Amino acid sequence: MRLAGGGDDLSGLVNRARAGDAAAVSDVIRQVRGRIFRYAMARIGTREEAEDVTQETCVALADALPRFDGDSGRFTSFVFGIASNKVLMSQRSRGRRPEVTVAEIPELSSAAPGPAERAERDDALRGLLAKLDDLPDRHRDVLLLRVVAELSADQVAEALGTTAANVRVIQHRALAALREHLERGLQ
Repeated sequence: MRLAGGGDDLSGLVNRARAGDAAAVSDVIRQVRGRIFRYAMARIGTREEAEDVTQETCVALADALPRFDGDSGRFTSFVFGIASNKVLMSQRSRGRRPEVTVAEIPELSSAAPGPAERAERDDALRGLLAKLDDLPDRHRDVLLLRVVAELSADQVAEALGTTAANVRVIQHRALAALREHLERGLQ
């Protein structure tokens, strides 16, 4: 597997990181951080908490790298197994403390969408995430890992402790249920 921007392949980087190469550890984390954040954001819904979970996952990954014993295909499953656990810990923690919503500070002017477009996109995203929350946990996890984290069925299966065939069945059922929820919402 080649990394974005060329350079070493993932298994080579992981092997160097396991051997204690600090630069390789940084490169590995840099390669997976964006996918971890997208997954955490989809599961949690708030940018700040998703950033915290991403950071906690990266720290745990750096600590766990020397103990990783597998190839680059299994490595992605290994990473998202850690991320899934960190998300669950965050959700449990959130249940024990009150949530206080603070408005996001507006960004400086840029070529990014304006406030109206962002509000529409955010509303649509919140609606979709709410529909995902209506799905059973296993269905939601499979969809998020397959679509948001861009994992293969085999990688999701390993991360969730099931078979690739079962992941495909769950994904099919989850998409059908999500489609039904969305169609009901449009009527």
